[in-house]
Amino acid sequence: MKTTNDKRYQALLVDLDGTLLDLDHENFLRAYIEALAGKFSAYLSTDNFIRHLFEAINVMLENHDPQKNNETVFYEEFCRRIGQSRRQIQPLVDDFYRHDFPKLNSWGSEHPYASRVIKKAKNKNLICVLATDPVFPAAATLQRLSWSGLSPADFQLITTMENMHFCKPNPAYYLEIAEAINCPPHQCLMAGNDTLEDLISSEAGMDTFLVEDLIFDRGNEEPTFTYRGKLQDLARFIDGLPESS
Repeated sequence: MKTTNDKRYQALLVDLDGTLLDLDHENFLRAYIEALAGKFSAYLSTDNFIRHLFEAINVMLENHDPQKNNETVFYEEFCRRIGQSRRQIQPLVDDFYRHDFPKLNSWGSEHPYASRVIKKAKNKNLICVLATDPVFPAAATLQRLSWSGLSPADFQLITTMENMHFCKPNPAYYLEIAEAINCPPHQCLMAGNDTLEDLISSEAGMDTFLVEDLIFDRGNEEPTFTYRGKLQDLARFIDGLPESS
């Protein structure tokens, strides 16, 4: 892979789970869902909780209403399904993310090149966006970010369910980011390990970098990308870019 490029990017969008953060994705999700289900044991069984949770997530993933953020869409559907109001369940959710979610950090660890990628992007005056799928609240996203050894101060935008209106793999998610940072999509580079959710940013007009350390292959047709390589290759690639104006 070439480590120099004449194209002038204005922004680097980078995924978190499996990209900047080494994450045992399958075991993390299993432990996460089990722990969250335990908080709702007074309302419904674990099986029913999981069913309603995923149905509400699916409604959020399929939302196309730019007037409703992901948080609103999810809780409207989830609360309707379990027959409880948002006000009733919010203390349970807050307690979970305050006390239980941090205990899941054993499933994630720092990637040795994560901080280097962001440092080099900053050196090139690139706008840095943590483009993690906004199906989690900010509390969970910031926790996972801390497991990677990075800080919220490293990014001009961190996508969460509270501040986004679309999810991956909807190209509208990437267009919303471009609008939020006031950067044309063709001047954005999206880096991530998911062959569908990250590479679909090309349909929004962005260049893509497939990060190969922990590729999440969705089994879709042969993935297309602008560049590919390990996270350390992404660091070298950014180092070879001309400085953003």
